[in-house]
Amino acid sequence: MTQTATETSARPATLTPLVSPRSIAVVGASDQPARIGGRILARLKETYGGGIFPVNSSRTTVQALQAFPDISAVPEPVDLAIVAAPGPAVPQIARDAAAKGVGALLVLSAGFGEVGEEGRRAQDELVAIGRGSGMRICGPNCIGIMNLTIGLRAVFSTITGVPQETGNVGIVSQSGGFGMGMFETAQQSGLGVSYMLATGNEADVTCGEMVAHLVEQPDVQVVALFMEGVRKPGTLMAAAHRALELGKPILAVRTGRSRVGARAAASHTGALSSADDVVSAAFEAAGIIRVDGPAELVEFARVFSAGRRPSGRRLAVVTSSGGAGVLMADAAESAGLEMPSPAGALEGELASLVPSFGSIANPIDPTAQIVNDQSMLRELFTKVAAAPDYDMVVVAGAARGLGSQLRDTMQAANDATTKPFAVWASQPDVARDLMGRGVTACHDPNLLIRAMGELARYQENCERLLKEPARMQGGVPAPDAPSRPLAEHVSRRYLTEAGIPVPPERMVAGAAEAEAAAAELGGRVVMKLSAGWLTHKSEHGAVHVGLSDPVEIRAAFERLTGVAETLRPDGAPAAEVLVQRMAEPGLELVCGLFTDPTFGPVVTVGLGGTLVEITRDRRLGLAPVGQAEAERLVGELSGGRLVGAARGLTREQATGVAGVLVALGEIARRHPEVRELELNPLIVGPSGAVAVDALAVVAGDGPC
Repeated sequence: MTQTATETSARPATLTPLVSPRSIAVVGASDQPARIGGRILARLKETYGGGIFPVNSSRTTVQALQAFPDISAVPEPVDLAIVAAPGPAVPQIARDAAAKGVGALLVLSAGFGEVGEEGRRAQDELVAIGRGSGMRICGPNCIGIMNLTIGLRAVFSTITGVPQETGNVGIVSQSGGFGMGMFETAQQSGLGVSYMLATGNEADVTCGEMVAHLVEQPDVQVVALFMEGVRKPGTLMAAAHRALELGKPILAVRTGRSRVGARAAASHTGALSSADDVVSAAFEAAGIIRVDGPAELVEFARVFSAGRRPSGRRLAVVTSSGGAGVLMADAAESAGLEMPSPAGALEGELASLVPSFGSIANPIDPTAQIVNDQSMLRELFTKVAAAPDYDMVVVAGAARGLGSQLRDTMQAANDATTKPFAVWASQPDVARDLMGRGVTACHDPNLLIRAMGELARYQENCERLLKEPARMQGGVPAPDAPSRPLAEHVSRRYLTEAGIPVPPERMVAGAAEAEAAAAELGGRVVMKLSAGWLTHKSEHGAVHVGLSDPVEIRAAFERLTGVAETLRPDGAPAAEVLVQRMAEPGLELVCGLFTDPTFGPVVTVGLGGTLVEITRDRRLGLAPVGQAEAERLVGELSGGRLVGAARGLTREQATGVAGVLVALGEIARRHPEVRELELNPLIVGPSGAVAVDALAVVAGDGPC
């Protein structure tokens, strides 16, 4: 994950000339529809209502339209220039377009940043031309964009035979092929998509800016996003916050989940966190719903596009198949949904409708008797949907063989409620028919239930996130900024300044001082080395714990100084010996912060101890974090079972740990030189949390 696009408030905010142009010039227009320039022009002629100006240096007409030798010869203003010319010609085309006052350039041509150093230089030249003129550049190496609301179909991929219905979904994709695949899948299944905006190499316009544009469009209610990397992260986060304010969900697939790209770091905090972990944390903070792939993206978009929001997590499943009902019940538990049985008046009403050999428990199963008699279904569906017992309703099964009568019944029930109401319809023609009636119909029962779970979670997250101030983008270090680890006793200064509890300690220069310090501190003590060049002390025998006998203390001092001399690099400063009061027993956690190269400061909390590398049980949040957000992170450890469990954390202790995360976020805000800061372990005992070891990595000299 890299940040290669610069964010600047000086750039024009609007993408209207790109997405909703009033006039278009096609540079490289061709008479041959098989060629990219010919295909784009032919599609514009079919459906686009604005001005169309072919640009071709060797023809006076192209596809029966007057052609112009270059863009400067076009006699009218041009909002958008679509470039389908060989790569080497593109920079001059961009200069001509900038001089003409063109608002946006859509570069389909390849051979730029994706092919090597020469291509990167040409791409940088395009960016410079755009910045100098205010002209926005989409691409290069871009499959194109579509805005069906104005008949703009400026893509060169094959769309013959693909339905092209408008709808309240917009697609934004760095990969044009992936974006068009989502578009086709959605359209073939009856989900209308009005916008498909590909960004290609993102020399200028990024996914985040496309999202920011779409969420402001009144005809867009859901944005489906595909990203390979995150550029201009601040723009994306701001767009996501605006989407939350408008109640428009963003569903995202972001590739790169493997640990291949995990950062190298001095601390466990950084080393155990991959770039993908940070993306998930950033999406969580922004209210972006992360999904696993194209099928999930389309099905979730289908459920969210209905515009209905649940008031809770209680799900009713009505099914004529016992197996389907059990499958959905299993999926509901995994999705965090509740399936209470009907009670009170509803229980009696359903008992009068469902055959005695059926079930009125949840799932509610009228059995295959509906093949013989569908008469009770309309009342059954309507009563379940209207009951205050449930927040959302799913119907399992809309087989083609049951005819249109069943679909009429489902439509009536859907129209009678404002709750989320969806049907599992595995047959494509049945699903399309239901979607045409305004009934949400999904092909996969598991994805349907998972989408319902995310719908409930989204509603909860909206309420939580909108109470918090929008997070400003944190400082991101230069990739080559040098950094250095600090000794523990120096690192600890950040903690004491922030109010994070630490045990009392003394620095000693001899065995006698060590003995005196231990007596002053009282009880059992820990003795250890402190040096910037010694980041992991226990691995080198540089820590001795549980000491109280003077003889043991003197012997420990001698052993530590011996280790220090053995390990000390040439020219490095000598290690200090610390005597520290031993913390009371408790649960060991690892807390810390690190600076992500894209999103800036990140705080993290996880289970500690000797198995920290194996368990990798941790939660991340973009810094700074508020108390409520920090408590959520702590509460999600061990699958939500750590807080309140025996041998876990009490509520009071969890609040204390959350306070440490808040303090770490404040350190990141006040001290941008801190690249990493790890508390390992943070021991949480009966008296609260105490950081018994600290490791800071700073850029430059640092204030310490």
